[in-house]
Amino acid sequence: MLDFLEVSTGFIELSKQRKAPYSEEWTELPNKVKLRYRERGILEISPALPSNKDFVISCGVHGNETAPIEITSNLISQIVKGVVEPKVNLLFILGNPESMLIADRFVSINMNRLFNGAFKKYEKNEETRYELERAEQLEQYVTEFFSAREDGSKTHLDLHTAIKPSYHKTFAIRPYNTTSVTDDSRRLLVNLGIEAVLQHNKPSTTFSAFSVEQFQAEAYTLELGKVKPFGENKIEDFQKAINCLDILVQDRSLANLEIEELIEYKVVAEIIKHSEAFKFNVPDDVENFTPYPQGFLIAEDENYNYRVAFQEEGVVFPNRNVPVGQRVAVMVARKE
Repeated sequence: MLDFLEVSTGFIELSKQRKAPYSEEWTELPNKVKLRYRERGILEISPALPSNKDFVISCGVHGNETAPIEITSNLISQIVKGVVEPKVNLLFILGNPESMLIADRFVSINMNRLFNGAFKKYEKNEETRYELERAEQLEQYVTEFFSAREDGSKTHLDLHTAIKPSYHKTFAIRPYNTTSVTDDSRRLLVNLGIEAVLQHNKPSTTFSAFSVEQFQAEAYTLELGKVKPFGENKIEDFQKAINCLDILVQDRSLANLEIEELIEYKVVAEIIKHSEAFKFNVPDDVENFTPYPQGFLIAEDENYNYRVAFQEEGVVFPNRNVPVGQRVAVMVARKE
């Protein structure tokens, strides 16, 4: 296993294997850092000295979002070789290896809609079994990891890249939370290279939302750029995120960047496809955060339409090609 993980793409290659050397036993590195490969795509790392800081760093919940997978795999390689010495408790997760193998977003179901127990609402059959069982499995490992230490901080960064081009090249989604974004969190996001953050207005079934709802973790879904095939990502496009992850893992101080540069949005509505009669009056190639003026008719459906209520609203994650009952887009407005 260590031979695999010493290579920059080792975690990727190891996670591709359906049968691999899983173990509950710890392997100790020369610097006393310990690791164990719990399950396919799930690697836990413990620092040489006890820490009260827990970090879940996940990626690959969508298998075609390759840059975060490559970033995470390379960071693990640096840890195994002793170049980076972690000082915090780490759980690395490559969420959906099977979809990665077919270079697609998912196998049968969008897995980032299956958390907080949502996997229980689907019929399990040969087609759907993999992602339903995988979502449940990931919940179990995160639960075990965050429950191991009662005190201390809990952070979950779920790394993604967007399908659509975006006005903000990088942005974060903060799941519904009863607490406000703190300046420390704003500083973290700016250090990660995030341009904008949107606060969700209700509970959801994403992976990061699970960590918030179950463990009150500070968690974000991070959109770090554009979807590209393996090997076509430019490291310079992700350098701020790479540098920040190194700092977090080593428990060093973040740079004191201007947090006022972070643009903040709030979710004001979700556009749901209720029937096959649904009409979405937004072009297929529209960029995330494209603004629409007050009164603009965004969507029409049976006994339903949505017009922009605020002076201006941006459209995020537009995708008209979803099944009935699923989200077509999120509407956001700038926070005052």
